[in-house]
Amino acid sequence: MDTTDWGLTRGARERLGHNLTVRRLRAGMGRAELGSRAAVSTKRVASVEEGRAGATVDILVRLAASLPGITTLDELLAGVSWVPSEESRGVGGRYLVRRRGRS
Repeated sequence: MDTTDWGLTRGARERLGHNLTVRRLRAGMGRAELGSRAAVSTKRVASVEEGRAGATVDILVRLAASLPGITTLDELLAGVSWVPSEESRGVGGRYLVRRRGRS
């Protein structure tokens, strides 16, 4: 399974990226403008949109707030899901995701 450090599959990252791209284009914005409004580098916006990287909650909130008409993260996260595998479950019922290449 292809995952980021925190466990999203490539498909989930691509879905998030697609959602972000659609909303940005509907707003008539370029990546640089969105990045500037959200205080995020254009490179990071491109990486998220292309599904090459995930984004922290901080970044997602700033991106969503910078897009006209979006009031919650639901629109950016529509269709994105993650189900922890048995090996990612931690102690006490919390989910801990292993980082790739670490035991």
